[in-house]
Amino acid sequence: MNRRLSVITIAATGLFAFAPAFGQAVNSEKLVATIVIAKRPPSVPRDKLDQLIVASVPTYQKISGLLAKFFTVNDDSYGGMYLWSDRKAAEAWFTPAWTANVKDKTGADPQVIYFDSPVQIDNRGPRH
Repeated sequence: MNRRLSVITIAATGLFAFAPAFGQAVNSEKLVATIVIAKRPPSVPRDKLDQLIVASVPTYQKISGLLAKFFTVNDDSYGGMYLWSDRKAAEAWFTPAWTANVKDKTGADPQVIYFDSPVQIDNRGPRH
C-alpha cells in the first residue's frame, strides 16, 4: 500500500513539470486565496446587484496585492473568490470596517475564508 501511494505521489508531482507542454499555464508561486460569502439583500433585485458589481470593478482594480477576483452571485448570497499576492494584502482589505460595511448593507456578517494556494493553473490558453 505504501509503495502504491508513493508511486501515485511521484506521478502526480511529475505532472506539474509537464503541464505547460499540454497548454496549461502552471504557477507554483505561494499565493493566498479567499472566498467571501455575504447574505444577499432580498430588497435588491438581481439586475440591480449586477449593476452594483459592475460599478465596483474600478475599486477592485486598484487594490494592492489583489491578483484576481471572480464575482459570485446566487439566489441567497453574493461575494467572490479572490487571489492575493500574500495574506497581508488580503487582511489589509478585509478589515473590521469592511466587515461592518457589508453587515450594514446585508444585515449579517460576511464570511471570509482564507486558503494557502501553493499551485495555480490557468486553462484559458491554447491547448496543444
